[in-house]
Amino acid sequence: MATFIDLSDIPVIDNHCHAVVATQGADPVEWLQRFTESPDPAMGAEHVRHTVFYRRLMRRIAARYGLPVNDEAGVLAYRAQRGSAALVGELFPEARISGVVIDTGYPSPALAMRPADFVDASGAEYAALMRLEVEFQRLIALHADYDELLEAVRQLVSDVRAKGFCGFKSIVAYRTGLAIAQWDTPAAITAFQRARREVQSSGAVRLGYKALLDTLLHIAFEAAAEQELPVQFHVGYGDPDVDLRTSSPLELRSLFENPRYRAMSIVMLHGCWPYFREGAYLAAVYGNAFLDISYAIPFLSRAEMTSMTRSAFGVAPLSKIMYSSDAVSIPEMHWIGALDGRQVIGTVLGELVDAHELEVHEAREAGRLILNATAARLYGLTEAAA
Repeated sequence: MATFIDLSDIPVIDNHCHAVVATQGADPVEWLQRFTESPDPAMGAEHVRHTVFYRRLMRRIAARYGLPVNDEAGVLAYRAQRGSAALVGELFPEARISGVVIDTGYPSPALAMRPADFVDASGAEYAALMRLEVEFQRLIALHADYDELLEAVRQLVSDVRAKGFCGFKSIVAYRTGLAIAQWDTPAAITAFQRARREVQSSGAVRLGYKALLDTLLHIAFEAAAEQELPVQFHVGYGDPDVDLRTSSPLELRSLFENPRYRAMSIVMLHGCWPYFREGAYLAAVYGNAFLDISYAIPFLSRAEMTSMTRSAFGVAPLSKIMYSSDAVSIPEMHWIGALDGRQVIGTVLGELVDAHELEVHEAREAGRLILNATAARLYGLTEAAA
C-alpha cells in the first residue's frame, strides 16, 4: 500500500495569492471568465466548462454547499446570497489557511474586501506585497522630469516594511520579459520620453518600455537587497500578454549572478509552469532562489500538479519550495488550492518515503516547511510549531 503523508494538521500560509472581491456576483459569463487566462469570450462561453480543473472545482463546490453537481446557476445564486465575508469565514478555517501574502496590484483595491474585513472573516494573518510595475506607471504619469522620477521611485521603495509591505512583486514578464538588463542613461531617458508621450496622449502608461522598466527595477532590487526583502516574479504561465518565450526562469540568471542582490530572496511563481524543471534547478543552485508551486492557478489537472510537484521535489531542496494557490477574487480558489495542495504534496512525499529517500518524520517536516515555515520566515508571519 502506498504511503501518504497526512498534512491536514499543518496550517497553510498561502505565499502567493490575491484579494477576495467584496461582492460575489451570479453572472455566469463573469464567473466562467475567471477560469481562463484567454481574453477570447468564446473560451469562457464554450470551453471552460470542458476543462478538467473547472469540472473538479464545480463538483467540489457543489458538494460543499449541498447542491446538485450540475447546478451551476444554483451554485452562483447561493454564493451571491451568502456574500464574501460569510464564504471566507467558512472556507478559510476549513482549509486551515493561517496566513496569506497578497499581491495588492490585482484586483483593484476598490473591488477587493478591505484587509481588516478579510482578516476578521478569515482569521488569517495578512501580509501585502507592492506590485512594482503598477506603482512605476503611476509615478511616470506624475513626473515629467526623468531625475524627479528616479527620486520618486527611490522614495517608493525605501523603508518598505514601515509602509505596510513585506516585499515586492514584479510582472516584468508580462511587459518586456525576464531578461532584465542594465541600460545607459541616454537609453533610459529615451524610453522615459516615449512613456511620457503615451501619458500625454492617453492619460496613463502601460510600462512596456524596456530600458526604462529595467532601470526602475534595478532601483527596487537594490532597495530589496538593502532591506533583505523578498521579490516575487511572475514566471511562465499567466495572462495572455505574457510571451512564454521570454518568461522562462532561466532569463533571471543575471539577477542570481549579481553579488549586489544576494540578500534579496527571489521567489519564482507558479512553479514556473511549464518551466518547472528549470525553476527547480535554479532553486537548487542559487542560495537566494525560491520556488513557489501554485495549486489553483495555473488551471491544471491533479495529475499535472502531481507531475510538477514530483519534478520540483526531486531536484530542489525542500526548504526552498513554498505552497501557494495564486487564487484571486473568489474564496473557493484559495480553499481548493489548500485542499488539493496538501493532498498532492502528501502524495509525493509518500512516494519519496516508499522509495526509501525520506523517513516519515523527514517527510512530515518537509511538509511543514513547504506549507508553512519557509514562507513564515521569508515574509515575517507566524511559523507553525515543529
